[in-house]
Amino acid sequence: MNLELPIRESFPEPEEPRAMLTKRELRELSQISTVRSALHIVIDWMLILTAVWACERFWEPWLYLATIVVIATRQHSLMIMLHEGTHYRLCRNRRINDWVSELVLAWPVLISARSYRANHFAHHRYLNTDRDPDWVRRRGDQNWLFPKRPREMMVLLLGDLTGLGAAALVKLLRTVASRDTEVPKGFLMARYLYYAGVMAIAVWTGTARLMFLYWFVPLFTFLVCIFRIRSIAEHSALGAARTVYAGTRTTLPSLLERIFLAPNNVNYHLEHHMYPSVPFFRLPKLHALLRAKPEFRQAHVTQGYVGVLRECVADADSLANGRTLPNKPVTWSCRRAPLPDPAKPATEPFPNKRGMERHHLSQTNAQLHWRDNRDSRGHSLFPHCDIARPATIRVT
Repeated sequence: MNLELPIRESFPEPEEPRAMLTKRELRELSQISTVRSALHIVIDWMLILTAVWACERFWEPWLYLATIVVIATRQHSLMIMLHEGTHYRLCRNRRINDWVSELVLAWPVLISARSYRANHFAHHRYLNTDRDPDWVRRRGDQNWLFPKRPREMMVLLLGDLTGLGAAALVKLLRTVASRDTEVPKGFLMARYLYYAGVMAIAVWTGTARLMFLYWFVPLFTFLVCIFRIRSIAEHSALGAARTVYAGTRTTLPSLLERIFLAPNNVNYHLEHHMYPSVPFFRLPKLHALLRAKPEFRQAHVTQGYVGVLRECVADADSLANGRTLPNKPVTWSCRRAPLPDPAKPATEPFPNKRGMERHHLSQTNAQLHWRDNRDSRGHSLFPHCDIARPATIRVT
């Protein structure tokens, strides 16, 4: 049985206020730290190189398996930093931000940051609708239908660990690439030369074997499994949500889960969708501020990724009888706004101008503040401001 969101073009107008920050709070939380970003990137690459050296120096089959896990977690961490670069959160200089994102973070994992930005901004703007590329990619895929029997979930994750789920990563790479239809020839040439140079150096130095064993094997096995669990936690098995934020989950991981599944505070996904201008290292503070607000108490927050998987499974009898287990998070539950009245005309999207602006949400009198910058192609830095309907977290 499918508990995913139905295909929708828009969302209903909010009837009750959502948790929001003040102008001052948002400005303080949105400050970028180039040093922190650079430090995280350097540490991740150093851990990868150290793991490769240690495995080659003290070779054992079990050590190789452990090394694959470590490298996959660091590849994931680097991709989270790529996500930061996509939102221009690595450094203030956008040219440097983009080239660091490409050369150090995106091209090594076989994607381009500019293509990922086009894909990801569309995901933010049209979350869980038929214009969300991530939603469209998973629609109709049985692997993304929930709840599942525990055995089905185990088989799915084991398939990812053994490389059988690599097709999902290839599909993701194709989807990301398809979003960028106007790639400059100079950019393509630079990317092809990059790959040709890396392969030439690997062959010349005799490290091609190391590249395959320690980069591509974890990339298409353990990293796929990590992506699967994280993606489920972010937008899956949430029931028939009717608002943008109700279709997103925040997960509070344990220490081990933070190391292996949720580096760089990626678990605060609901907070990120609400305020994508906040860099990764300030997301815990953003979560604390929002949690203190009464409107945020009904957000979907789950305790741990094990708790997320529990929300995604149902027993065989429930599935056979067409019933599902209640999709209740461990901590808070998520309430949905009523369906829109088809007789009412659709509301026009919010205006999206440069600089700091104040938008009044109809029926609430609440105010949302953000700094709206654009990249060189005219894409909004904070595409969540352009959604057709503002979302609300209902209060009981």
